[in-house]
Amino acid sequence: MISVISVLADLSLTLQVIAFVMLLYAINLRKEGLKEHGRASSLAVYVMVPTILYMFYSISLGFRLPEYGIILGMHRLLGSIVLIFIILFVTNRWRFKKKFHMDIVTVCWTLTLMMGIAVYLISHAISCYLMISLFFFAICLFPYHTLKCS
Repeated sequence: MISVISVLADLSLTLQVIAFVMLLYAINLRKEGLKEHGRASSLAVYVMVPTILYMFYSISLGFRLPEYGIILGMHRLLGSIVLIFIILFVTNRWRFKKKFHMDIVTVCWTLTLMMGIAVYLISHAISCYLMISLFFFAICLFPYHTLKCS
């Protein structure tokens, strides 16, 4: 029987991946202009909002991974940092917003997503060997060369 939590976890992961792909598209849009880049980035953030609500819900239910607690703890810490920066960026409340800061947030978002995928795989009893293989595969796919600090 499929539980509501399992369906929400699947939906959350799907939305996170979609939001991340949208973020990568927004990064490429900065060549078109800052207005387009800002709109696309904001849209990626809005797609991510329901997943954050789900994560708060799972925390309220006491979701824990005792065997891999460090991964979940780091995921939550980096996710909180990303969330704070995103709120500052989207609302334009941080006057020191520079490309360097956005690059840091993008790398943190990437790491948070990878750890979130790891948490998802662990909580669905996927083998550690498969998880490590997928992690290294994801690292090879991410275009770090596009994140040049100016």
